[in-house]
Amino acid sequence: MIQDILKEKIIQRKFYLQQIENFLGTKLVKVLVGQRRVGKSYILKQVIQKLVKQIPINNFFYINKEDLAWDDIKDYKDLQNEFNKFLNQIDKNNKIFVWIDEIQEIKDWEKFITHLQTKHKNIEIFITWSNSELLSGDLASRLTWRYVEIEIFPLNLEEFSIFKKENISKQLFLEHLKYGWLPGIFEVKYNDKAIYDYLKWVYNTIVLKDIVKYYNVKNIEFMDSLYKFIFSNIWNIFSAKTISDYLKSQKIKISTDSILTYLQYAINAFLIHLVKSQDPKTKKYFEIYNKYYTWDLWLRNSIVWVNLALDIWWLLENYVFLNLKRKWYNVKIWRLKIYDKESKKYKNIEIDFIAEKNWKVKYIQITTSVLDENTKRRELKPLQSLKDNWEKYIVHFDDIDYWEIEGIKFINILDFHKIL
Repeated sequence: MIQDILKEKIIQRKFYLQQIENFLGTKLVKVLVGQRRVGKSYILKQVIQKLVKQIPINNFFYINKEDLAWDDIKDYKDLQNEFNKFLNQIDKNNKIFVWIDEIQEIKDWEKFITHLQTKHKNIEIFITWSNSELLSGDLASRLTWRYVEIEIFPLNLEEFSIFKKENISKQLFLEHLKYGWLPGIFEVKYNDKAIYDYLKWVYNTIVLKDIVKYYNVKNIEFMDSLYKFIFSNIWNIFSAKTISDYLKSQKIKISTDSILTYLQYAINAFLIHLVKSQDPKTKKYFEIYNKYYTWDLWLRNSIVWVNLALDIWWLLENYVFLNLKRKWYNVKIWRLKIYDKESKKYKNIEIDFIAEKNWKVKYIQITTSVLDENTKRRELKPLQSLKDNWEKYIVHFDDIDYWEIEGIKFINILDFHKIL
C-alpha cells in the first residue's frame, strides 16, 4: 500500500502541507477534516512521500477505510489486531507513523488512538474524517490526547490554475465557478456530463454515508426535498420557519425542530456552512436573517443546475466567503438600520460580510459591477454608515483599475486573495 503511494504523482497543495509541517515531530494527533473527496487523502499522501525519505517504509502503518482492502476492520479491536501484526516488522530504532483515512468508519476508534498515545512514546498519528461533529460533545470530553485540527477546503483559484495548468485569468475564474473545486474533477473527462456525473456521485456518497447512515435517517424523502430547497436558495436570507412554510406549500408537514436537525446534519457533513446575522449594536445574533453557503459550488450546481448569467452575483458571494474561511476568518453578517435622507425613513440594510481575525476587522460588500452609479451608491451606503477605521472593501467583477472612495477600496475579485 505504501509502495503504491510512493509511485503516485501528486500535485502538491502547499498551503496545507505547510500547516502540517508546523506540527511534525510533536505528539499532537494531526486531524484533517473536510468534505468527502476534498483531497484529505492526497494531502496525507503528500506527507507520506515527504517523510519516507527519513523513516523506513516498514514503520508506516496506513489504513484507508474507503479502500475495500480494509473492509474487515470494523472496530477498534480489529484495528488493534492489525497494528499488532504491523509491530512485528518495524524498525524499533525509528519512530512509528500511523495514518488512518476516514477513521469515523471504525467503531470506537478513539479507544485505539488513546491506547497508542499511552503505550507508545515514539509515535506520530495522522487521521482524517468527514464529519465536523466527531470532536464535539460527549466524545471530546472522553479524549485524553491532544490534537490539532486542520480543515481542508476545496481547490481555490490558485490551486485550480495549477491543476488545470493555466494562468489565472477572468476566463479561468468563470470556469472555476462553473466546474467547481473538488480535485477529483481532473480525474474524469473534462466536460459538463462527466463532471456532473462525478459530482452527483460525490453528493450521493456524502448524503448516504455521512448523513443517512451516520445519523440513521429514516425520512429520506423529506431530507432530499429540504437539501434541494437549500441548494436552490443558497445565499438567500431565511429561517427555519420560512423553510417550513415553503415545505407546507408543497404539502410536506415537518416541524421547525426537525428542519434545524437536518440542516445541522448537512453542516456536520460539510455540505453547507451557516453564517449568522448579528446586530452590530447589541452584538446579539438574530434567530432569523441567516444565510447558508455551499462548500463546493459545482456540487451545488450538480443538484440545482447553474445559470451562470443569473447566478453570478451569488456565486461571487460564495467564492468570497470560502476564501475568508480558508484563511481562518470568523465571518458574520451585519444588519443595520440607517436613516435614508431621500425617503426620510429608516431602512434596514445589510453588510455582506464582517470578517474578523487577530482582533482586526474587514467589512466586505460583493457585487458583479460598480459601473452603474445606482449600484455603486447602493454598495457604498452601508460601508459609509460605519464610523470606525477598519478596512472596507467592495469586491466586483469589472475590468477597471483600482478605486478608492472615502477610504472604501474597490477590488477586482481576481485580486481578492491579496488582501487576506
